[in-house]
Amino acid sequence: MEFKKEDLFTIPNILTYIRLVCIPVFVTLMAMYFVTKHGAYRWASFGVFLFAEITDICDGYIARHYNQVTDIGKVLDPIADKVLQCVAILMLCICQNIHWAFAIVIIVKEVYMGVSSKYFMRASKRQVEQKSVKIGKAGAVIYFVGILMSFAISGDENLEGWRLTLNEIIKWTDFAILIIASVLAIVAAGVYTKIYCKKLKEVRASGILDTLDRYGRPLPVVEERKSQEEPTQEEAQSEEQEVKEEN
Repeated sequence: MEFKKEDLFTIPNILTYIRLVCIPVFVTLMAMYFVTKHGAYRWASFGVFLFAEITDICDGYIARHYNQVTDIGKVLDPIADKVLQCVAILMLCICQNIHWAFAIVIIVKEVYMGVSSKYFMRASKRQVEQKSVKIGKAGAVIYFVGILMSFAISGDENLEGWRLTLNEIIKWTDFAILIIASVLAIVAAGVYTKIYCKKLKEVRASGILDTLDRYGRPLPVVEERKSQEEPTQEEAQSEEQEVKEEN
């Protein structure tokens, strides 16, 4: 990878920076909701989270369709996305009484994926890189839906009648969605591991690793010494003497 100064302020990367800034704003608003229990803070947090996720969709679209994919973006974009979702579920566990198991599953999965991805890149000299698979994408989308629905769960203990019934329906529907997302996250981690172990084995068997340095760049070709390609001075003189004798 090569980080270029001119890539710092491309539109996709600027959107990624905005998403990173949204994270402390989101945490602050959720903390205010936790302290005051005022619903306005909860919905403001919802708005910030939704806006941040929209920037994720936009920066990916712009980068791909306008040829603005950069190495900086390849590193920062997934980091911003994963940190945002992990922080969101943590704050929801604290403020909305979402079960801690969901936060543990997603955080452990993301940490595992980060560590394993780095291992595969190093072991393969960057010939095996992490790419999304369908089950991983499906899990991320369902997880996103579950987080959004979590904001709709009211913590008001004085709800009665249809409001209480509706709140319970939302609560248990959200619980089911997060279970599905967690299962898919675990399965996706297993699929990623299987795929990249296979790719690493193929790369090692191909012998290409012997031609690359640790950063995946081709090793410089060692030129044969001129003394091996051209005759030495003594050999040239000897050949010249032989030609004279023949004549």
